[in-house]
Amino acid sequence: MANGCCTSDSNETLIFACAGAAHSGQVSSRAGIGLAKEGAGNLFCIAAMGAEIPDKMNRAHIAGKRVVIDGCEDHCARKIMEKASLPVEVHVDVTRFGIEKKPEKPQLINDARCVVDEVWTLLTAAS
Repeated sequence: MANGCCTSDSNETLIFACAGAAHSGQVSSRAGIGLAKEGAGNLFCIAAMGAEIPDKMNRAHIAGKRVVIDGCEDHCARKIMEKASLPVEVHVDVTRFGIEKKPEKPQLINDARCVVDEVWTLLTAAS
């Protein structure tokens, strides 16, 4: 996998995570960071896709796989990718695990682990 800011290859997996203010958005972000640390791919900037930063758009287009983790049913991250004409090979909405935007007792680490495990399962199936 490429580690440079603006270099890519067709084998690279890029991870785009919601970083919304709600608990579920923070779970998405934490899961993305966890996946990158575990070697699933490189965490990449969803805002750069919305801003259409040319070198980053090129890297995203060249990548072999794009993983999108959304923090709620609005699917903002996936919609940004669609507007940028970027395919999404793996998409996860953390609310499908019962993760709430504003839980009474937030469990950031446990909730993120659940998402990380699911993305790994989906990546393995997509290979």
